[in-house]
Amino acid sequence: MNSIPPAENLGIPVDIAAVEKQLVTFWKSTGDTAAAVRACSCNLVSFARSGKEASQFLPVLARISEWHPSRSITAFVEPDEPLDPPDIHAWISAQCSVPLSGGPQVCCEAITIAARHRARRNLPNVILSLLVPDLPIYLYWRSFRIADRDLIQQLARFSRLLIVDSHQSREDPQNRLQLLQFLTERPGGNAMRDLNWSRITAWRDLIAQFFDSPGLSRYAHEVSEVEIIRNLDHPGSIPTRTLLLTGWLASSLGWRRISAERAGDRWSSVWKSRNREVRVNFTGILSEPGQVPGINSVTLRAGSRAEFVVSVEQGSHCISAVAAVEGSRLTHSVPEELLDESSLLIAELSQTGDDSVFRAALTEAYELEKAFSQNH
Repeated sequence: MNSIPPAENLGIPVDIAAVEKQLVTFWKSTGDTAAAVRACSCNLVSFARSGKEASQFLPVLARISEWHPSRSITAFVEPDEPLDPPDIHAWISAQCSVPLSGGPQVCCEAITIAARHRARRNLPNVILSLLVPDLPIYLYWRSFRIADRDLIQQLARFSRLLIVDSHQSREDPQNRLQLLQFLTERPGGNAMRDLNWSRITAWRDLIAQFFDSPGLSRYAHEVSEVEIIRNLDHPGSIPTRTLLLTGWLASSLGWRRISAERAGDRWSSVWKSRNREVRVNFTGILSEPGQVPGINSVTLRAGSRAEFVVSVEQGSHCISAVAAVEGSRLTHSVPEELLDESSLLIAELSQTGDDSVFRAALTEAYELEKAFSQNH
């Protein structure tokens, strides 16, 4: 075994060929087994960009283990160094939840793997050898970068669910299109989730509720204009959630895209609805101090007779929905959930079936982004 490279907060360095043996030794060293219970209901495999990101991910795994006890395996590829041999290194640690009063701690195993040079090719086989047999496998493509696509494709065949975070690719437009195309092809043919889809759940729910009423449902097919305003942390970022939201509107309402063009942070597209054209504009403005980057407001207009607005309330942590229809006005608000990564993953692992609505929205979003890229 070659010397293990330094890595902070990844756990105890172990020989990759004897991880299972080292885990047994590790648990014996914890002392009183009555005070700590090992638990595992699934395997959670994640890909990170670096050792630093893998170490930052460990607290997220600890939170997830409280809801979904698992053996977690986090892998990353180390930068190539000409004189370094091709090898794989591993670290082990335990993720323990705070026990209930009088009860034992519930602890889960966390394994971190780093591959270098040609050893990268062996990562899928190494990961598969470390899985707990007969338990479901969930795959989290945290890095969401094109360099890991072949690894994901191999592991997806064995996984029940593939989770990505398309937000991670917002600064890499060229590779991003390849990544989205890869997702629309359903690697492994299994169910998929995107944390960005979950981040716009409240927006989708509030927009859909406008048209739940029998008296307002007809306006859904009379929408002629959609204006989405985004708060930007810097100019030029890809409007990932906005594209998914537009993809959802288009796939749900049966729109057919006619054109798409982009000028700076203003993205405009024209769609054909049942009997009218729909113009969709994304407008990006730099965030004010204290503002969270992301969608700020969504306005749907049905000619001059109806306007539906969902927006972040200034000075509060709420999202408001306002329907102004032919002289009447109805307003209600819901708390804005600022979900962190662990909360989003806990939710996704709790509902692992296929989401046909998301898949349809993703396909439209990918085709729309591709059209913008071609016309930019």
